[in-house]
Amino acid sequence: MHESLTIALLQARETAMAWFRPILNRHNLTEQQWRIIRILAAHRSLDFHALAREACILRPSLTGILTRLERDGLVFRLKPLNDQRKLFASLTPKGVELYQQACHEVEEGYLQIEQRFGIQNMKQLKALLETFNSQCATEDSDTQATMPRDMTG
Repeated sequence: MHESLTIALLQARETAMAWFRPILNRHNLTEQQWRIIRILAAHRSLDFHALAREACILRPSLTGILTRLERDGLVFRLKPLNDQRKLFASLTPKGVELYQQACHEVEEGYLQIEQRFGIQNMKQLKALLETFNSQCATEDSDTQATMPRDMTG
């Protein structure tokens, strides 16, 4: 029987997140909130659907997370006047400040992982994962990125 790829990936994710959860906890952020903040920090503004896809968060869940981030003054949402069906999200100045504070700590976590795992191993792992994602993505990539998969085997 083949070993479960999905379980190995989940275990690796848990190993990696163990380095970052204490940082997120110090900033009162969930993992999903941090993903959204990190992605929005890389973009001035991002369409709701693109944000859901990049953050690997189901759109209904994203709505609730954005509502909480907006309540906390970290994100604002905007509907363009020319297309009320679209929704964009951006970081507020407070959100940018939080990102900058937490980012330094997260970068330190990455350096510690690299010291333990090795810079070359880290580069190889990232390259392999990028290749896996690009070559094995299904045609329905929007669904793939946002829908949970059977994680049993």
